[in-house]
Amino acid sequence: MEPHLILYPSIAMVFLTLAVFFRLGLARYAAIHDGSVSIKFYRTFDEGDQPARLHLLGRHVQNHFEVPPLFHIGVLMVYATQTVSIAALAFAWSFFVLRCLHTAIHLGPNNVSVRFFTFAVSLLTLAGLWVCVLLGLAQTSA
Repeated sequence: MEPHLILYPSIAMVFLTLAVFFRLGLARYAAIHDGSVSIKFYRTFDEGDQPARLHLLGRHVQNHFEVPPLFHIGVLMVYATQTVSIAALAFAWSFFVLRCLHTAIHLGPNNVSVRFFTFAVSLLTLAGLWVCVLLGLAQTSA
């Protein structure tokens, strides 16, 4: 298997993160421009208030810096240890797809039950990726 293939899901995840960053930035700009938020709010995030939609977008961007870093590290570990496998690749792409679905749910209908289920399954795929890291290391150590 070509080792570099494991990097593509991580790169895709970076583009997803950038997309939600840009969406947040544009939404904040629009809110300041239409007067629904004072620019002063963004100095310390405690002068005034912002619409719930902006809070949700901000929370979603923050979410991309909670669990996904563990994904990126796992991908780099598999790549660096040269233990790329079909399973690792499947877990990595599954994690990315589930995070896309999580984004669509969170920023769309925001059904908490469905969103939580999607999040939980993405954690299982992340765990699978890390099991691949462990098994790969055990195999190379033997």
